[in-house]
Parts: sequence; C-alpha cells; structure tokens
Amino acid sequence: MRKITARWKCVCLLVMLLAVVGVFGSPQKVRAAEEPVVTQTCKVTFANAKGQISSDYYRKLARTVEKGGYIELPKVNRSGYKAVWIAKIDGQQYKYSAGRKIQINQNTKFCLNLYREYTVRFYTANGKKEYTSLRQTIVTGYNAKLPSLSSNENYKFTGWATKAGGKVSKKAGASVKVKSNLKYYAVQQKVTGIKLYKYDGSYWKNVSNSSGTATFPAVNLNSGNMCLGWSRTKGKNKLSNADYKAGDRIPGKSGKYYMVVFGSSMDKAPTTINSAFAYDRVFMVGDSRTVDTKLALGESAPSNVEFIAKGGEGLTWFKSTGYSTLLRSVKSMPKSARKAVVINLGVNDLSSGSAYVTYMKKVATNLKKYNCKMYYMSVNPINSAMVRSSGGKNRTEAQVAAFNKTIYQKLCTGKNKSFTYINTCTNLQTYGWISNRYNAGIYDGLHYSDETYLRIFDYCMRCLNRY
Repeated sequence: MRKITARWKCVCLLVMLLAVVGVFGSPQKVRAAEEPVVTQTCKVTFANAKGQISSDYYRKLARTVEKGGYIELPKVNRSGYKAVWIAKIDGQQYKYSAGRKIQINQNTKFCLNLYREYTVRFYTANGKKEYTSLRQTIVTGYNAKLPSLSSNENYKFTGWATKAGGKVSKKAGASVKVKSNLKYYAVQQKVTGIKLYKYDGSYWKNVSNSSGTATFPAVNLNSGNMCLGWSRTKGKNKLSNADYKAGDRIPGKSGKYYMVVFGSSMDKAPTTINSAFAYDRVFMVGDSRTVDTKLALGESAPSNVEFIAKGGEGLTWFKSTGYSTLLRSVKSMPKSARKAVVINLGVNDLSSGSAYVTYMKKVATNLKKYNCKMYYMSVNPINSAMVRSSGGKNRTEAQVAAFNKTIYQKLCTGKNKSFTYINTCTNLQTYGWISNRYNAGIYDGLHYSDETYLRIFDYCMRCLNRY
C-alpha cells in the first residue's frame, strides 16, 4: 500500500512539471544583457569671419552629425562676392567653397569669409564690341591671365591696350593682379607682306619679306600627310603642280600662296618591285633609311641585292667598318660578275660634302678594279619642321640641297666621273612622299613610310637597268 501511494506521488509531480512546461514553454538559456551601441557625434557650428557666432543666422546653421558623416556647407549668395567657409582642423586652415559637401570627423567651426570679385572684360580695338567668351571673374588679389586672339589674313593680333585705340600695354599670356574691374582693348596690326594659306584655302599665317630674303617655310601638318611646297593656286597635291619648295626664296614683298599637300592615301607602293636584272649583285650601302628599306621589302627583296647599312651613321662608320665589309663581299665574287654599288649616305653628315667627295673618289677607283659600277643615290627629302617637332638633329632642306649639289657636281659629272647619280630626291619632291616610320605613326620628317621606301627602291632598280 505504501509503495502504491509513493508511486502516485511521483506521477502527480510529473504531471505538474509537464503542465508548467506547457504554460511557460521550453527551458530558456540565460544570456547576459547586451550593451547598447553608442553613436559618436560631432558638433558643427558656423560663425562670421572673426569666429563670432554673431546672429541668429549663424546659430540656426549649427547642427550635430554622426562622426564620419557628410554635410553640405551652407550656400551664400552675396552679389559681387565669393563666399568661402574656413575651418581650422588640427592646427591647419582649410578653405571650402559654399555648397561643397565635406566629411565631419570632429567638432568643427566654419567661419564665413567674403572675398570681393571683379570682372575683367576684353573688347575690340574701338571698344564697340566685347569678346564675351573671354570675360573673367577674379577674386581680389588674384591674377588674371590675358588671352590671345587669332590673327587673320588682314590683321595680326599683337596684344592688349588699356584704352580703345591705344598701344600695347600687355602681351597675350601676361598675368595681371586684379584689384578692381578691368577693361582691355585688342591691338591689331594691319597685315602686309606674304599671305600663306592652307591646302583648303583657309588662312595660315603671314610672312614679312621687306628685306627680300624670306624663304618659304616647311610645315608640320601633325599627321601622315606631307606639305611638299607652295603654289599660287590652292588644292594642289604634287610638287609638279607647285611653284616653290620649302627653303626657296619668296619672290616679291606681297602675294598669296597655298600649301601643296600630298595625302597619305596617295602613297601607293608599286604593284611589283623591279629587280636589277642588268647586274649579278647589287650592294645597297647606307644608314637607317637603307636599313628601313630592307625591312619594308621583307621577302620581296630581290635575291641579288645585299644591304650594308647601319642606322645613325655616315662617313666615319663607312671608313671604319662599312667599306671593309663592302670590299670583302665584292672580292668574294668572281671578277667577271657584274656588280653595282649604290651609296646612299649623307643625311647624317650634311655639312661634310667635301669630305665625302675626297673619300668616295678613292672608293670608286678601287672598286672599279673588281668590275663594279658605282652609283650615288641622292640624300632624299626631309621636312625640317617635322624634324624639329620630333626633337631630332637639326637638318634643313637647304642643307640637303647643298649636299646633293656637291655630290652631283664633284662626283657624278664630266668624262671621268666617279659615280652615276640617281636623283630619287627630285623624284620624291615631284611625286610625293610620306614620313611615317614603320607605318607606326612616327612622323619625324626624316624616315619614310613603307610605301615610300618601296617606291624609292623600285625607282633605284629601274635606274640601274637604264644607266
């Protein structure tokens, strides 16, 4: 009986426990209370230039922001003034324009500074019309940079005057400290002399020829196109249509001339490359232009042509290395073999024409003993304006002409001439050439496009078969 009673007591306790669980749910784990996240804030205040919060305007601008947050500085519209908010942060002063968004990382005070603004205006010579696009608004104490005006075929811009019809007071590009509103008036000089125009007829520039010694300039078109010279008629594209080359003396003290432009699209390689069938072996001796010719030919180079060349070299290299290499190749062939030697050196030695004449006479005399026919290919054209722009060694069209003249007169004329002259220079000047080394956009005025190199080589081969 006691055992039964004890058993019922256990059952009742179990039922009561289940009832408690049903009412209050499953047992819960006890967790420590999480600490609340504290947001850091910064006070931002605004004041006048002296740092004083002097009115309700500044008091109402004050705010509290989260650290790292952004605010937009109040915009201030004050006619004739530029508003700048200045703050000192970690001992340094920072200036911010009104309306700018900035990040706040500490309590910061911004002080409003107003800087007087002035207007700088530019007018025509008579003051009747303003160049509104040139107008400048400058904060007091800062500098205004005076602009330039383009010249035209009738007037050349020379600078700025401080009164209508006045003389030049400041040149274009000059800096002027602004402390008040300023007005400047264009000074333009009546154009006299030679007027030069672009290929399409638009004005390029004026050249004075009061002394009668001015020459036609070289032109860098900053592209693959080439200015070959000058014509009295616009729209010409071959020097055979032109009247003058760069470096030629300009006739008279007035006149109009137009660029003669050979377009890169006109620079066509020969359909087939001629070979010198009149010779068993042709030796092409030269500098980088000869090296580039070999590269342009590639697999189309005739099998009977041998190149002996080194970039950037001239007579010194030929004396020390080039000639001995050439002589060995010549001697390696039977004496009866027909041989042609084409020298194309000089563009790196334009002031050494006489030295070339002396040495090349000796070379020709010796090589003729080995059944060699000697040819001298002219130094071919350059564009001095392009050479200067590319930072190359100074060379001029006049130097090229003088060198070729020396070579032709002293080596290639008369009964006992040492060489036969191949005038590729005049051929290129007449029919056009392009400076675009490796066809890679290298417009240095000295090296040619692949197509031009191939035209030079083909012309040379045809001359060898003809002479």
